[in-house]
Amino acid sequence: MRKEIVDISAGGILLLFSVAGFLMANQLGNGQPYGPDFFPKLILALLAIASVFLVTGAAFRMRQEAGPSPTQFDRAAIGKILALIVVLIAYILLFSVTGFIISTILFLLVAQWIFGIRKILLLGTVSIVVPVVLYIVFTMAFKIPLP
Repeated sequence: MRKEIVDISAGGILLLFSVAGFLMANQLGNGQPYGPDFFPKLILALLAIASVFLVTGAAFRMRQEAGPSPTQFDRAAIGKILALIVVLIAYILLFSVTGFIISTILFLLVAQWIFGIRKILLLGTVSIVVPVVLYIVFTMAFKIPLP
C-alpha cells in the first residue's frame, strides 16, 4: 500500500509540473510548427502521459488489494518531498544568479543528500560531471547557449 501512495503522490506532482511547464513553454512559440517550444512541449507531454500511467497503475493496484487497510503516511518520505520542493525553488532562484553549472552542482549535491546518498566520491562525481557534460552537449552539439 505504501508504494502505491508514493506512486500516486509522485505522479500527481509530476503531472502538475508538466502542465505548468507546458503552459510556460507556450510563451516560447513563434508560430512555426517546430519552433523553440516544440522540444519542451514534447518532453512535458511525455512526462504528463507517464505521470497519468503511474497514477492509474498505482490506483489500480490499490483497488486490487484485499481488505480495507488504513492509509499511513511515512513522515520521512513526506519530509524528503517537502525538502526537495524547497531545494527546487532555491535552484530556480539561484539559477539566474549563478548560472547553470554552479546552481546545478549545488542542487544535485543537496538533492542526493536528501535522498540518502552519503558516499562523498559519488556525490561529488555525479554533481560535477552531469552539469558539465550537459553544458558541453547543449552548447557544442546542439548550439544552444546555457546561462
